[in-house]
Amino acid sequence: MRTLVKKHNLGSTKPASQLFLFSDKLNKHIDSYFSGNVVFEIELKGYDYQHHDEAEKVVDFMNAYCKFRSIKPYKYMTVILNYKATGLTMASLSGDYDYPIAVHGSVGYKELTIIHNAYEMLKRRLMVFENYKNLSLAFVDISKDKPIKLPERSVIILKNQLKKSEQSILKSMSTVLSTFHKKFQPSYRK
Repeated sequence: MRTLVKKHNLGSTKPASQLFLFSDKLNKHIDSYFSGNVVFEIELKGYDYQHHDEAEKVVDFMNAYCKFRSIKPYKYMTVILNYKATGLTMASLSGDYDYPIAVHGSVGYKELTIIHNAYEMLKRRLMVFENYKNLSLAFVDISKDKPIKLPERSVIILKNQLKKSEQSILKSMSTVLSTFHKKFQPSYRK
Protein backbone atom coordinates (compact mmCIF):
# COMPACT_ATOMS: atom_id res chain seq x y z
CA MET A 1 0.00 0.00 0.00
CA ARG A 2 1.26 3.45 -0.80
CA THR A 3 0.54 6.71 0.92
CA LEU A 4 1.24 10.37 0.40
CA VAL A 5 3.92 11.54 2.79
CA LYS A 6 4.30 14.99 4.34
CA LYS A 7 7.75 14.36 5.77
CA HIS A 8 10.24 11.57 5.35
CA ASN A 9 13.64 11.00 6.93
CA LEU A 10 16.01 9.03 4.70
CA GLY A 11 18.54 8.84 7.51
CA SER A 12 22.22 9.60 7.39
CA THR A 13 22.97 7.21 4.53
CA LYS A 14 21.80 8.01 1.04
CA PRO A 15 20.41 5.42 -1.36
CA ALA A 16 22.59 4.46 -4.35
CA SER A 17 20.17 6.30 -6.61
CA GLN A 18 17.03 8.37 -6.37
CA LEU A 19 14.64 8.96 -9.23
CA PHE A 20 12.40 12.02 -9.02
CA LEU A 21 9.33 12.01 -11.26
CA PHE A 22 7.12 15.11 -11.46
CA SER A 23 3.48 15.14 -12.48
CA ASP A 24 0.13 16.83 -12.00
CA LYS A 25 -1.61 13.58 -11.04
CA LEU A 26 -0.66 10.37 -9.33
CA ASN A 27 -0.37 7.20 -11.38
CA LYS A 28 -2.15 4.26 -9.75
CA HIS A 29 0.22 1.77 -11.44
CA ILE A 30 3.49 3.25 -10.19
CA ASP A 31 3.92 0.38 -7.71
CA SER A 32 3.83 -2.16 -10.52
CA TYR A 33 6.31 -0.16 -12.65
CA PHE A 34 8.82 -0.16 -9.80
CA SER A 35 8.03 -3.42 -8.04
CA GLY A 36 10.72 -4.19 -5.48
CA ASN A 37 11.65 -0.51 -5.07
CA VAL A 38 10.70 1.93 -2.34
CA VAL A 39 8.27 4.50 -3.78
CA PHE A 40 7.25 7.77 -2.08
CA GLU A 41 4.50 9.94 -3.52
CA ILE A 42 4.72 13.49 -2.30
CA GLU A 43 2.36 16.39 -2.70
CA LEU A 44 4.75 19.32 -3.14
CA LYS A 45 2.52 21.88 -1.46
CA GLY A 46 3.38 21.79 2.22
CA TYR A 47 6.08 19.10 2.03
CA ASP A 48 8.75 19.34 4.76
CA TYR A 49 12.20 19.02 3.15
CA GLN A 50 14.06 19.09 6.46
CA HIS A 51 15.36 15.51 6.11
CA HIS A 52 15.32 15.25 2.33
CA ASP A 53 17.55 18.06 1.10
CA GLU A 54 18.23 16.60 -2.35
CA ALA A 55 14.47 16.61 -3.00
CA GLU A 56 14.36 20.30 -2.14
CA LYS A 57 17.21 21.00 -4.57
CA VAL A 58 15.57 19.02 -7.36
CA VAL A 59 12.26 20.81 -6.74
CA ASP A 60 14.06 24.16 -7.03
CA PHE A 61 15.34 23.11 -10.45
CA MET A 62 11.88 21.82 -11.42
CA ASN A 63 10.42 25.23 -10.56
CA ALA A 64 13.11 26.96 -12.64
CA TYR A 65 12.37 24.56 -15.54
CA CYS A 66 8.65 25.34 -15.32
CA LYS A 67 9.32 29.08 -15.18
CA PHE A 68 11.64 28.83 -18.20
CA ARG A 69 9.02 26.85 -20.14
CA SER A 70 6.19 29.12 -18.92
CA ILE A 71 4.24 26.18 -17.54
CA LYS A 72 2.56 25.71 -14.18
CA PRO A 73 4.79 23.92 -11.60
CA TYR A 74 3.93 20.29 -11.01
CA LYS A 75 1.81 19.27 -8.01
CA TYR A 76 3.34 15.89 -7.19
CA MET A 77 6.76 14.36 -6.93
CA THR A 78 7.27 10.61 -6.90
CA VAL A 79 10.59 9.48 -5.46
CA ILE A 80 11.89 6.00 -6.24
CA LEU A 81 14.91 4.72 -4.33
CA ASN A 82 17.36 2.55 -6.30
CA TYR A 83 15.14 2.53 -9.38
CA LYS A 84 15.29 0.05 -12.24
CA ALA A 85 15.53 1.17 -15.86
CA THR A 86 12.52 -0.93 -16.88
CA GLY A 87 10.35 0.87 -14.34
CA LEU A 88 11.49 4.22 -15.66
CA THR A 89 10.63 3.15 -19.20
CA MET A 90 7.13 2.09 -18.10
CA ALA A 91 6.60 5.32 -16.15
CA SER A 92 7.71 7.39 -19.15
CA LEU A 93 5.45 5.45 -21.50
CA SER A 94 2.48 6.10 -19.20
CA GLY A 95 2.68 9.79 -20.16
CA ASP A 96 2.05 10.94 -16.60
CA TYR A 97 5.62 11.95 -15.80
CA ASP A 98 6.98 14.76 -17.94
CA TYR A 99 10.04 15.70 -15.93
CA PRO A 100 12.33 12.91 -14.61
CA ILE A 101 15.53 13.62 -12.66
CA ALA A 102 17.93 11.00 -11.24
CA VAL A 103 20.77 11.30 -8.74
CA HIS A 104 23.33 8.46 -8.70
CA GLY A 105 25.89 7.68 -6.00
CA SER A 106 27.83 9.92 -3.65
CA VAL A 107 29.39 11.80 -6.57
CA GLY A 108 25.90 12.61 -7.84
CA TYR A 109 24.83 13.98 -4.46
CA LYS A 110 27.96 16.15 -4.30
CA GLU A 111 27.44 17.44 -7.84
CA LEU A 112 23.80 18.20 -7.06
CA THR A 113 24.88 20.28 -4.06
CA ILE A 114 27.56 22.14 -6.05
CA ILE A 115 25.26 22.91 -8.98
CA HIS A 116 22.42 23.94 -6.67
CA ASN A 117 24.72 26.26 -4.70
CA ALA A 118 25.88 27.87 -7.95
CA TYR A 119 22.28 28.38 -9.05
CA GLU A 120 21.28 29.87 -5.68
CA MET A 121 24.26 32.25 -5.80
CA LEU A 122 23.24 33.40 -9.28
CA LYS A 123 19.63 33.90 -8.13
CA ARG A 124 20.87 36.10 -5.27
CA ARG A 125 23.17 37.96 -7.66
CA LEU A 126 20.25 38.60 -10.03
CA MET A 127 18.05 39.86 -7.19
CA VAL A 128 20.76 42.27 -5.99
CA PHE A 129 21.44 43.37 -9.55
CA GLU A 130 17.74 44.10 -10.14
CA ASN A 131 17.76 46.35 -7.07
CA TYR A 132 20.91 48.08 -8.38
CA LYS A 133 19.32 48.45 -11.82
CA ASN A 134 16.15 50.02 -10.36
CA LEU A 135 18.19 52.47 -8.30
CA SER A 136 20.39 53.32 -11.29
CA LEU A 137 17.36 53.98 -13.49
CA ALA A 138 15.83 56.12 -10.75
CA PHE A 139 19.10 58.09 -10.61
CA VAL A 140 18.98 58.53 -14.40
CA ASP A 141 15.42 59.89 -14.21
CA ILE A 142 16.37 62.36 -11.48
CA SER A 143 19.61 63.35 -13.24
CA LYS A 144 17.92 64.40 -16.46
CA ASP A 145 16.81 67.62 -14.79
CA LYS A 146 18.94 70.48 -13.55
CA PRO A 147 21.28 70.93 -11.68
CA ILE A 148 22.93 67.61 -12.66
CA LYS A 149 21.69 67.40 -16.28
CA LEU A 150 23.21 64.04 -17.20
CA PRO A 151 24.05 63.92 -20.95
CA GLU A 152 21.85 61.66 -23.08
CA ARG A 153 24.93 59.74 -24.24
CA SER A 154 25.75 58.85 -20.62
CA VAL A 155 22.19 57.69 -20.06
CA ILE A 156 22.34 55.40 -23.09
CA ILE A 157 25.73 53.99 -22.03
CA LEU A 158 24.45 53.28 -18.52
CA LYS A 159 21.29 51.59 -19.79
CA ASN A 160 23.28 49.46 -22.23
CA GLN A 161 25.70 48.42 -19.49
CA LEU A 162 22.81 47.46 -17.22
CA LYS A 163 21.26 45.39 -20.00
CA LYS A 164 24.57 43.60 -20.74
CA SER A 165 25.14 42.82 -17.07
CA GLU A 166 21.64 41.41 -16.65
CA GLN A 167 21.99 39.30 -19.79
CA SER A 168 25.30 37.96 -18.51
CA ILE A 169 23.73 36.82 -15.22
CA LEU A 170 20.75 35.26 -17.03
CA LYS A 171 23.09 33.45 -19.43
CA SER A 172 25.04 32.05 -16.47
CA MET A 173 21.79 30.86 -14.88
CA SER A 174 20.79 29.21 -18.14
CA THR A 175 24.18 27.47 -18.32
CA VAL A 176 23.78 26.14 -14.78
CA LEU A 177 20.28 24.85 -15.58
CA SER A 178 21.56 23.22 -18.75
CA THR A 179 24.40 21.59 -16.82
CA PHE A 180 21.92 20.31 -14.24
CA HIS A 181 19.70 18.74 -16.89
CA LYS A 182 22.65 17.09 -18.66
CA LYS A 183 24.09 15.62 -15.45
CA PHE A 184 20.87 14.38 -13.89
CA GLN A 185 18.99 12.80 -16.77
CA PRO A 186 17.87 9.34 -15.68
CA SER A 187 19.42 6.31 -17.30
CA TYR A 188 17.11 4.06 -19.27
CA ARG A 189 19.88 1.40 -19.38
CA LYS A 190 21.47 -0.50 -16.53
